[in-house]
Amino acid sequence: MGHLRKKLFWVGLVPLSLAGCRPAVAPNAERVVPVKTFIAIERTVPSYVDAIGICVAYESVDVVPSVSGYLLSEHFEQGRPVEKGQLLYRIDSRVNGAQLQQAKGNLRIAEAQLALERSRLERTQPLLVGHYISPQDFAALRAAVEQAEGRVEAARGDLARAETLLDFCTVRAPIGGVAGCRLADVGSLVGPSQPLLRIQRMDPLYVDFSVSENEFPELYSHFARRGYLDCTVRLLADPKKSAPARLEIVNSQVTAQSGNVKLRAVMENPNLDFWPGESVRVRVVLEQIEKAVLAPEAAVGSNRDGSYVFVVGEGNLAELRPVRLGQGHGANVVFERGVAAGDRVIVEGQFLLAPKSRVAVVPDPPAQSAPKQQSGTN
Repeated sequence: MGHLRKKLFWVGLVPLSLAGCRPAVAPNAERVVPVKTFIAIERTVPSYVDAIGICVAYESVDVVPSVSGYLLSEHFEQGRPVEKGQLLYRIDSRVNGAQLQQAKGNLRIAEAQLALERSRLERTQPLLVGHYISPQDFAALRAAVEQAEGRVEAARGDLARAETLLDFCTVRAPIGGVAGCRLADVGSLVGPSQPLLRIQRMDPLYVDFSVSENEFPELYSHFARRGYLDCTVRLLADPKKSAPARLEIVNSQVTAQSGNVKLRAVMENPNLDFWPGESVRVRVVLEQIEKAVLAPEAAVGSNRDGSYVFVVGEGNLAELRPVRLGQGHGANVVFERGVAAGDRVIVEGQFLLAPKSRVAVVPDPPAQSAPKQQSGTN
């Protein structure tokens, strides 16, 4: 029994002696969070309104024949530009040519009848002075002359109409633009109710879009002051394609169903990069804001109190700043309050921070230059 107590005594003593050999543990060191920063910049940037719009042909005309007849020939390429006055179709003109000849003959008959009636009136004039003819008979002769003059005028009108209808057998482009697909083939019997072709003028183009009635008052105040507003138009399908435009037309009412106001800009389109019916994104520039403070939008966080950013304060301590944001410009956003030019805004690592956290700014890696190509002889 005594031997057992001694054994237990030495077993308990060994851990105590080992514990006494361990070094004292140092208190926890302050945690340092690595971050990346962006120095807020000051720039002049535009204030703008964004909208989705659609391209509309500046002029769009359906070519419809004014006469009936068979299409004899076609003189354009589908989908290709045509000039104003260019020959498009020829329609069989034999019927109209015959009507023209008839109108010419009727005019000659009417002119001959007029000459005869005038001759009778001139011969009868002396008889009226000598009372050899009654005033009633003389008035009848004068009325006959006037009727003959009227028939001549009517015949001349018929002739002009026949000439016009014959001219309509040659169908020409009423405007310059791009010809669409033909709607009637050569050999078809066509008439005044059948479109043959649609031509659309595509340079310039209209860009139609709408803004809400809440955005409209500010936009219109700038528009009324200048008479126009500059725009940038980008294709939704290909944002790399863009072109300047100018807002020139404002509709006269708010659409009751949507509460929007329709606007129309004019855009030059010399290379036909934009086509009628394409959807586009429109940015209307209202004014230029000077000394706007910008920093990456990636720096912004949000909580129940609103938006905030972390900036590097004195002693490399993180400082939380409530901010009020303006409009975005690429990857950056305007800070209307909370950030000043020159502030070091934390753009990476901020979600690991708390106010007064110590940070270590990680520099961006240097840009690697391309290896020099060794020269040599072949």
